[in-house]
Amino acid sequence: MRQKFSITVADVTMNIVCDEAKETVDAAAAELDGQIRALTSDKAHHCTKTEAALLSGLDYATRCIHLKEKISELEELVHRVDPTGGTFEASLLRGENETLRAELQVSRGSYDALLQDNATLFQLNAKLVRQNNESNARADRMHDQVLSILTEVRELRERLAAMCVETRDPSPTYMTSEPEPEIEITPNEQQITHKYEQMDLDDILNTAPQLSRPTSAHPLEGSAASGAPVGEGDTHRYND
Repeated sequence: MRQKFSITVADVTMNIVCDEAKETVDAAAAELDGQIRALTSDKAHHCTKTEAALLSGLDYATRCIHLKEKISELEELVHRVDPTGGTFEASLLRGENETLRAELQVSRGSYDALLQDNATLFQLNAKLVRQNNESNARADRMHDQVLSILTEVRELRERLAAMCVETRDPSPTYMTSEPEPEIEITPNEQQITHKYEQMDLDDILNTAPQLSRPTSAHPLEGSAASGAPVGEGDTHRYND
């Protein structure tokens, strides 16, 4: 938008109308005023304000010619490097951008799938932890029962021995064990477990960017490692 400005150059005030911003006009007027004052104040080459203005105009015209020549050289250099005027490079960049967008979309899909797998593995791990806790509790109950039976058997044998009565080995009914707790694993959980059993998780975790390696190489490893239940083959240790 054209605006009207009042400027002063070499003590001459003028009103001008132009499309430039006020800051640009003030800076140009200040530079021209400074150059004219420098020429008129030079004692060795004294000149009038009119002559100084003409010399300044000639100086700016010369600079403009040199800048046009420089721009022409740069345009010619750009044309030699890319005769299409940058359209080929822009096309390459657009193609690369579309490729990156597609890869990002695939990565998002993989991320969503991993989230679903993680939820399934979390549920399966909770079931295994519950089974492990139940197995530990079962083993503790069986241990207490065996200790109680052994105590009773020892006391009974001591009484019978005191009465000179021959004793025999405990009845097989003493070896009866509780049923081992079971958990229900859904087909989806079985499929996810089989999927990750076939994968080299060490290689995936080593090549993944900015991921700290977990303490266990398998997502289910160590879930039920502690507290092995006492089976039927272990009860013979308690036979007197």
